[in-house]
Parts: sequence; structure tokens; C-alpha cells
Amino acid sequence: MITMYSTCGEMIPVIIYSKRTINEIRDCIIESYGQIKYELPFINAFSVEIPKEKINNLSNNIMIASIRKDAIVSKTPLFPHAKPVQIACGNFEKDMERIFDSTERGKGVGVAVIDTGIAPHYDLVKPKNRIVAFKDLLANKETPYDDDGHGTHVAGLIAGNGYTSYKYTGTAPCADIISIKALDDSGNGTESDILAALQWIINNGRLYNIRVINLSLGIKVEPEDEDDSLVKGANAAVRCGYSVVAAAGNNGPGKFTINSPGISPMVITVGAADTTKFDEGGNIKVAGFSSRGPTLSGYIKPDLIAPGVDICSLDRKNPKSYSVQTGTSMAAPLVSGVAACLYATNPWLTPAQVKQILIRDAVPLKKEDRCAQGCGLLNYKMFLNL
Repeated sequence: MITMYSTCGEMIPVIIYSKRTINEIRDCIIESYGQIKYELPFINAFSVEIPKEKINNLSNNIMIASIRKDAIVSKTPLFPHAKPVQIACGNFEKDMERIFDSTERGKGVGVAVIDTGIAPHYDLVKPKNRIVAFKDLLANKETPYDDDGHGTHVAGLIAGNGYTSYKYTGTAPCADIISIKALDDSGNGTESDILAALQWIINNGRLYNIRVINLSLGIKVEPEDEDDSLVKGANAAVRCGYSVVAAAGNNGPGKFTINSPGISPMVITVGAADTTKFDEGGNIKVAGFSSRGPTLSGYIKPDLIAPGVDICSLDRKNPKSYSVQTGTSMAAPLVSGVAACLYATNPWLTPAQVKQILIRDAVPLKKEDRCAQGCGLLNYKMFLNL
């Protein structure tokens, strides 16, 4: 199937999928159509900017399987900016201090965070630097940085060890972080940037023992096509042995609002619970903003939910400060950290087995629809005996 796009500009950014290997069509693309931005062999594709007038010619090339628009991808917090905090902000982090005290949860496991980058917060670099790799796809800088703050906040929810606060920790406080900067200072990037980050992970995964990929980002799904480039990339990563954890999105409370790549049945899609307040019966509720399923193809999504309202984590501006953010972006990394704990204890597990364990032991919320909560709330207490 050839998907056609038009634009008012001179050049069109597209992702070209080959019927053959990319080696067989590389020279043809360069000579006839445009400069290659990324080579993506894990999905047999190229990212290219093509002159508008050459689109029809390219679409008729017998070696081309499809051409897709290189769409904009965005981070998924509910609010654009974090709120600095100096006080306790919720019971979930207090529970984390008790649960993870004097443990080695996630030790030796690498969690890749594709996001806005990472700042060297003390909770990640002291007493030992656990930012073991940093790849900047946008500016090619070698020193870790985060010009937005979202990626640092997410990384803290996975692997922050509470070094500064003695309170706020991630769910895998001994895990290693591999940060790939694919989103800019506004939290935006392109599908090809995310795909290039996934390709880098696949190329370097063994070097850093990467087992989990966190995607607190997404794009709204086009009704006519759920098999988009992010889904293709996420599925390929899972097939390569990585657990891919994706934020459901903040488009709720309506149905059919799950972001891509969270619509993929192969990824672990995480919605947000509001643990800051309860209904009249004392029950935790799904956050109103959290995206709901099912997908347009009929899959029940999200797979589970985790706390996503007023979540405290690392602030990029000061290596000893914290901030509060809200959104499914905050829920997903809590699950990524737990997945890292599972791999640390059981390195032979497959992504499908990790997903099954997480959803099997999730705690269903009363009076909440399956398409809002999936199998229920992340049951982090079950990992006490890992």
C-alpha cells in the first residue's frame, strides 16, 4: 500500500519502506530522490526529505513498499512545565522509600529512555554514576543535558535513588539509565527521530544490557491507519527482545483515544491513576485525562495504570532539586522500573512474560471500566520478595 501526502513546502519528510533490503535501494534513493536522514534497517526503511515533485515517481518504484509521512511526536505530560516542590507530595513516593530501602532493585539492568535528554541529577550520579550512556540525535552533544526537563523527570521515576531527599526514589533505584535525546526543548520530535533512537538501542543494547525501553511520548492515531511508523518500530523492538513501555496519552476521558505506539498489542501501555484523591467509597480512580481504549482495531488498552497525578521526581535545573509533574508520562516510567526489577531477578524472561506478570498481578479498581484501567493498578508491593 502506498500512502500519499502533500505539502506546501519544497521538501517532504517521509519514511520509505523497502520491499528489499535497504542496501539494495540506498544508491537509488540518494541519486534520484533526496538526502538520507536516517537508515533504519530494523524496520527496513529510510528517513528522507524528498522534493515534492518526485513523490509520484517514487511511489511507482517497484522496490518501494510504502511511503509514510514523518509526523511530529510529542512528550505526554498533562501540563507543559513542571512545578518545583520542596515538600512531600503524595503517599506513593513515601511507600517507595519503605519498599526500596536497602535493596538492589534493578541492579545491572539498563533502561533506555527516549525523551528530551537527561540532566546529571545527584540521584542518578551519586554515589555512582548510573547514566551509563547518552546519545544526542538532535545536536550531537556528548555531555548529558536536558533542555526541557521531561526526560530527567521520567528517568528519576525509573532509577532515582533518593540520594538527595532520602525520600523520592524510582521503582528501580539501582538500574542504569541510557538516555537518547530525540525530543527538543519543547518536547517535540519526529517519528524518524524516535525510530533512529530505537535503531541505536538495538545496535547498542547488549553493550549496556538494555532490557526496557520507556516511551513517555506519542502521537494521535489516524483513523484510517493504526499500523503507523511508531507501531512498526515498537513492534520490531519487542521482537528484538526489549520490553517497550509506552504512555497511553492524555486525551481522555473519551474512548478510542490511546496514542501511538500505545495502540500496539505488543507494547506495555500505561494509563494514569489519580492517587491524590478518592471517590465517595474510598476507591482510587483513573485520572480523568488518561486516554482510554479500546483501539480502533478492538484491542483493550491500556494494559494497566500507575500513579500519574502530582508525581514528584528529579528537576533538571538543580542537581539537588525536585519537581512535580502530571500525566501518563509519569505513570509509564514507574512500570518501566518494575520491569527492570523483574529482569534483574529473572534475566531469562521474555518481553511477553514480563508483560504477562505485570498485568496478571495488577490490582483492578472498583467501578472503573476495563478500557480505562486495563487490568488495574500497578501492584508494586508484590515485588517486595523479588
